[in-house]
Amino acid sequence: MAVSRATRRQFGGIGVLGAVLAVAALLFSPGAVLDSVASLSAHPWRFVAVLAVLYLARPFLLWPVSALSLTVGFVLGATYGIPVAIAGTLLSNTTPFLLARYARTEDGVVGLTTRTSDRFVETVGEFRGVVAARLAPLPADVVSVGAGLSDVSLRSYLVGTLLGESVWIAAEVIAGASMHALSVHGLRHSLALFAAATSLSVVLLARPAYRFLRDEHGLGVGE
Repeated sequence: MAVSRATRRQFGGIGVLGAVLAVAALLFSPGAVLDSVASLSAHPWRFVAVLAVLYLARPFLLWPVSALSLTVGFVLGATYGIPVAIAGTLLSNTTPFLLARYARTEDGVVGLTTRTSDRFVETVGEFRGVVAARLAPLPADVVSVGAGLSDVSLRSYLVGTLLGESVWIAAEVIAGASMHALSVHGLRHSLALFAAATSLSVVLLARPAYRFLRDEHGLGVGE
């Protein structure tokens, strides 16, 4: 089967971008960088300023956002760390969303992904879909790009991300703070939050996901 010019061009661009990101990830390992950042704990404002730059750069370094949340919890503790990590994560996750929104097209493989995302959002609802996707244990940037390629409004994306990610961020910051205190008490609470977030995501998506699969693939009760 012939591959369209748009698809070939998009795969070529994705390949080049992937290679650049892979090189950046190899050159800037999160462990070494975050150890240096954590050493700024005696200078809170300097720490927050460097952290803001890292949150912006994170998607291009292929770092999991949880690494930054753990570092924030380790340095600032849960009380101050949770609001700082929430603001940073919202900033960090919005970057790939806006880039995907800019790349949105109806042509090639990106167009296929765009149409599928649009149909899913239409079935689930944009706000509910973002909240459920953020609660699910999915890579943050995959959710951001998927939302950017769909017809999700910026407002629904921001509020949905804020609500959905807050549970995970709280768990990660508490885990980081527990590491600082050499305690497993906070870690147990974090595991409970992980389980609760995943379960809530399943509850939110169960009926809409079934309707989506039924409409897309003709699945029905008793089939």
